[in-house]
Amino acid sequence: MRRLLVLLLIFLVSCAKMTEEKRARLATENYSQGMSAYARKDYKEAISKLSEALKYLENLTPEQIKSAKYTIGESYYLRKDYINAIVYLEDYLFYYPESPEAERVYFMVVDSYMKVAPDAYRDQSYTLKAIDKAKEFLGRYPNSPYTDRVMELIDNAQRKIAKHEYLIGRFYEDFGYYYSASLRYRNLLINFPEQVSEVEVLYRYIKSLLLVKEQAKRQEAKYKRWIESAERELRSAKSEEDRKAIQNRIDFLNREIKRWKDIAELSRQEGLRLLETYAQVYGENPYYRELKRYAGQ
Repeated sequence: MRRLLVLLLIFLVSCAKMTEEKRARLATENYSQGMSAYARKDYKEAISKLSEALKYLENLTPEQIKSAKYTIGESYYLRKDYINAIVYLEDYLFYYPESPEAERVYFMVVDSYMKVAPDAYRDQSYTLKAIDKAKEFLGRYPNSPYTDRVMELIDNAQRKIAKHEYLIGRFYEDFGYYYSASLRYRNLLINFPEQVSEVEVLYRYIKSLLLVKEQAKRQEAKYKRWIESAERELRSAKSEEDRKAIQNRIDFLNREIKRWKDIAELSRQEGLRLLETYAQVYGENPYYRELKRYAGQ
């Protein structure tokens, strides 16, 4: 019995040794095949083989692990699979921030974020992320050969953000939310003066300011309906606590009416002031003549 146990133990140790040898062989073979595939620009095969090699990373040298991680990230980038490229390239930068390849990796991250950013009609979180990453890149590598390309990426990203803001402004304007529209147009004029047509955006800003009174009138009519309803509730309220709560609601709605009147008046004053500036800068063009009509002049 004891002899059988000894033989079984020897067999298990032998299997374990074979398993370790096999793992080492798989690591080496997959790494070699992956790098060969990368060299012949078969990036799909490179990703597959190198990912397999990293399953046995204890059998790879630190330099091989580093090289495999870089090659997988770049292969995803070259295959235009930018989401996976971001994941693997960001991982590479986390572990090897000072490596000679880090500058190119950083550029690929910036470019990948810009590539996955949607058009101006949709959420621009990725575009904003691209801008942040690009600014980080320029701060980290001020004399990089990629500087011009990164600057171009920033400019394209800012144009997309500006168009996004413009489209939101137009949406508010077209549906009569003139105060919100005016805020969007003002933001464009302040933060994106080089990415928009100032002659048009300033026209839309002034127009929205002059028409805030129309939005204020709608708000007032809505609040007055709510006040009338609350006053009916007040007349039939049974307890002092209920009457107090209803009266507080009425007082709040009256304050909202006054707030909107104040917003409308301040907006109109600002619009009239800017109308004079508009004529001085751009002359009495069709936009100006339309603005005069909105101003009732």
